[in-house]
Amino acid sequence: MVKTVVMVVTALALAAPAVAGQQSKVEQKAAATAAKVEAPPKPEPPGLSLNVKIEVTITDQAGPGDAAKKTISMIVGDRQSNSIRSSTQVRTGGNYRTVGINLDARPVIDVKEGNRVQLMFGLEYQPRTPSGSDSTEPGLSSLTQRQTLMLESGKSMLVSQAADPTSDRKITVEVIATILK
Repeated sequence: MVKTVVMVVTALALAAPAVAGQQSKVEQKAAATAAKVEAPPKPEPPGLSLNVKIEVTITDQAGPGDAAKKTISMIVGDRQSNSIRSSTQVRTGGNYRTVGINLDARPVIDVKEGNRVQLMFGLEYQPRTPSGSDSTEPGLSSLTQRQTLMLESGKSMLVSQAADPTSDRKITVEVIATILK
């Protein structure tokens, strides 16, 4: 019996370092996993005390003749958001449908290069049918875009050109972001 107790105690004594080693490996793995967890993102620095004038020009060319141009302007503070919603109801056949322009913008002035603006913007454009025709044909045109741009202050940039899949209509979008000082 004493011999059995001695063997059990010896076995436990020999196994203890192995168990302790496993526990430390588990603890090491937990620490490594915790280190992999990303630190919370740094808060965004405050915006500069400057405004940015944003001009978006939509050129809508449907068939021969002069293109229709729509210009939307807004002034937004650095790192602030602004939205413009403009719409109306038009009669198409015996029904009404909404035509409109929606613009969302958020400029961020590049502090390293004070003459550049990162502009996050979204545009939704639902125009009237070409030539003002009041048909109820399916596939009425619309343009939706969301993008982030790097613009030089005061310089125009053609940011998109879209073709209507059912006609010869072409819609282009130009953007200018000007830092106001």
